[in-house]
Amino acid sequence: MTISNEKKSPLMARPKKQRTFDGVLLADHLYKDSRGRMGYWRYSRPDGTFKTFPASGVHQANKIAEHNNVSRDLMPVVSNPSIRGTLAAHLPEYILHRETQSPVLISKDSWKNRKYQLASFAKEIVRPLAHLRRSEIMHWWDVLTPHQQKARHAEFRKLFNWLMGRELLPAIKYNPFTLADDKPRLYKASTPERKSDRLTIEGFWLIYGAAKDMGYPCLQIAMGISLTTFMREGDICSLKLSDNLEDNLLKKVIGKSLQQKGNAKAARLQWDVGNYNLLRQLIGDARELSMKNRRCPYVLNHWPKRKLLGKTKEHIAQVLPGRLQEMFEDVRAAVGFTGPNPPTFHSVRSLANKIAKDAKCHPDQIKQANAHSSIETQKTYQEGHELPFETVQIQFTAEQIGGDFINGQFK
Repeated sequence: MTISNEKKSPLMARPKKQRTFDGVLLADHLYKDSRGRMGYWRYSRPDGTFKTFPASGVHQANKIAEHNNVSRDLMPVVSNPSIRGTLAAHLPEYILHRETQSPVLISKDSWKNRKYQLASFAKEIVRPLAHLRRSEIMHWWDVLTPHQQKARHAEFRKLFNWLMGRELLPAIKYNPFTLADDKPRLYKASTPERKSDRLTIEGFWLIYGAAKDMGYPCLQIAMGISLTTFMREGDICSLKLSDNLEDNLLKKVIGKSLQQKGNAKAARLQWDVGNYNLLRQLIGDARELSMKNRRCPYVLNHWPKRKLLGKTKEHIAQVLPGRLQEMFEDVRAAVGFTGPNPPTFHSVRSLANKIAKDAKCHPDQIKQANAHSSIETQKTYQEGHELPFETVQIQFTAEQIGGDFINGQFK
């Protein structure tokens, strides 16, 4: 009998079976509802259990599953005996719950930040939830900065509502992040005193005049728009000559309000450029500058020395907020602001508030111009329709701001 010297080939791993629904490939860990219900899906948790959730279709279900697959590797596995019963064990389910209830969260950058904050909290609070006390949460809370406290409070209130609804916190009698006045609350630390110096009208025009000499006409336009509209640098940099200007109206959905309140409740402001001489001068200058800079569609445009488009710019001449701040700092230093806490570009917005108060504008008008006023609840019912813009009533004169944008001098 002869013995073959040929070696048997090693067993090959069986390829993973592809799962589809109506011809659409299902994401990893996503399964059809075990009971065959339309509009319901199952997601396999790291510990092998399943979470059933609703979705309008296979594409939305895939999107939710794929998003959770990304954070899946960052979250601890519930089957780990060392974390059983802790917040880390329940956090993946809470995140999945939030994203299935509010799928819009998946596309928001703020949600990514909140998930990171939740994961960090789970690493610090390691005691089993059955024995967790309010005093431990207070100790963690008190060492946070005011900014950190503000960023966490709303989401953590939702987290503890969810935990208490599942009766996972027997030693805690009420939500520690409650806003009720009849229960002890986790009070936020006071904000530190203002660090940057105030910008005066004289200082504004000093920087404004020097900006042109240093080759930054776009900085003049930005400073003027901030002073006359109260806009932040991010909103100013995103303004487009075609998209935001319509029939002599400058329209803007305020970015910070949009991030905090969503599209329906966001502050939507408009300025009557046709009857606002100072603002009309600035828009005219922006149009002329755009023609020089190869028809840049943005109100703020500047031809850079290094002609790089990159991934964050639509046009070479587009000015991003970081570059705008650098321009302001260059001119500020050149004109002699050498103190330890010199004013920033955002100080222009503070100056606009002072001018408005000195002009005895009504507080409600100032709140509206700053996009600080609350938006009516009824606007939520207008979702999906063309939402209205509010006309800003405050219009400064050349006398009030101490000069004009043609001569650029302090009077």
